[in-house]
Amino acid sequence: MDQSEARSDLRTVKSSGGLADHDFREGLKTTIMMITLLGIFIAILSLTISCNGENCLSGRYHKLSSGPEPGLEECRRFSHSACCFSNYTVELAVSPMLKVDNTYWDRCGQLSPRCEEYMKKIDCFFHCSPLVSNWINPNNSYSIHNVPLCQSFCDDWFTACMNDRTCVRNWISDWEWDEHGNNCRNECIPYQQMYRNGKDLCESMWGMSFKVPSCPCHCLMLDDDDGNVVQHLQSHNSGTSNPVEPYCQQRKNQQREVK
Repeated sequence: MDQSEARSDLRTVKSSGGLADHDFREGLKTTIMMITLLGIFIAILSLTISCNGENCLSGRYHKLSSGPEPGLEECRRFSHSACCFSNYTVELAVSPMLKVDNTYWDRCGQLSPRCEEYMKKIDCFFHCSPLVSNWINPNNSYSIHNVPLCQSFCDDWFTACMNDRTCVRNWISDWEWDEHGNNCRNECIPYQQMYRNGKDLCESMWGMSFKVPSCPCHCLMLDDDDGNVVQHLQSHNSGTSNPVEPYCQQRKNQQREVK
């Protein structure tokens, strides 16, 4: 074999090795791209599920995901899609309300019917509404954070409970607990002395669970229209909302009537 033939064979070997390396690199790029796209898809799917409110909190009385609960004895507006089991609502259905699980509501006397009604609305929303997943506390998955409640709802709640009595300002952290449940650390005083107004009540009674925004279109009334509000909030956050939607204008009018 002369030198020219040897050089030709060497070029052939190098060329074959180069093609193999090229195919390997292209295959690796394709694999990495597929893994990346799969990760993006999973992230988008998780976000979509969360925003649609199909996940529930991870509390011990919550389901993993919402579903029909035709046997609810209280909180019945969530019977078509509930995060709570029907047996949880047995104690809530009693009136006058005494306790739920190991938390007594009557430590300062029985609640008035109107005040009890609002307390039940809060409890039903927290335990049964599939919408709560839109406001899961970033520090834990069993509580909510900064759920927007309408000023008018908070004012009505304050009016309903103003003459009822309580011994704690924050119902999450201020109780003294023992084997018999929650107990007062301080004397019982009227709600109107414990809280300045409806906004203070909503933003204090359950810690950081609720807030009161200034816009009546961006808040919940804990009624059947809450799903529309969540859709409006999602559109607003994405920059596609229409500020003159009929339901939004209606809420603004209601807010003005309250004032």
